[in-house]
Order: sequence, then C-alpha cells, then structure tokens
Amino acid sequence: MALDPDRIGREFYDELRRHYSDEEIVELGAFIGYNIGYHTFFGTLKFYPMFAPDGRLVSQEESARIYGTTPASLVTP
Repeated sequence: MALDPDRIGREFYDELRRHYSDEEIVELGAFIGYNIGYHTFFGTLKFYPMFAPDGRLVSQEESARIYGTTPASLVTP
C-alpha cells in the first residue's frame, strides 16, 4: 500500500466492505497512514524498540544488541 498504491483497487475495497463499514475503512486507513509516518520518522532517528521480545523495557544500547545494527522495522524493502 505504501510502496505501490496503484496496486490497491476496487477489489481490495470490495473485500474490506464485506467486513467493515465505510467509516471503519477510513479509520483503518488513517491508522495505517499514521503508523507508516511514525515508523518512517523513527527510522530517521535510528530509534530502536523500547521492549525486548520477552516484554522487558530495555535501553537503546541493549535494544541494539538484541535487534542488531538495523532492526527489522527500519529495513527498507
């Protein structure tokens, strides 16, 4: 969706309408847009996740050790 919006066509929205109202689809779209922007912004800061996979709150240094030099959330497809 973010990388190739032209791939999203009528069929996609028809399927969504089987499960959600138009208002819910707009809300989902806003949520997706917010999250794409949020993760893009934090990617520029080289911000690592605050939590380890086991749920512990960790420092940026420990997170870097856990997730490696580039966590998956910062990898550009």
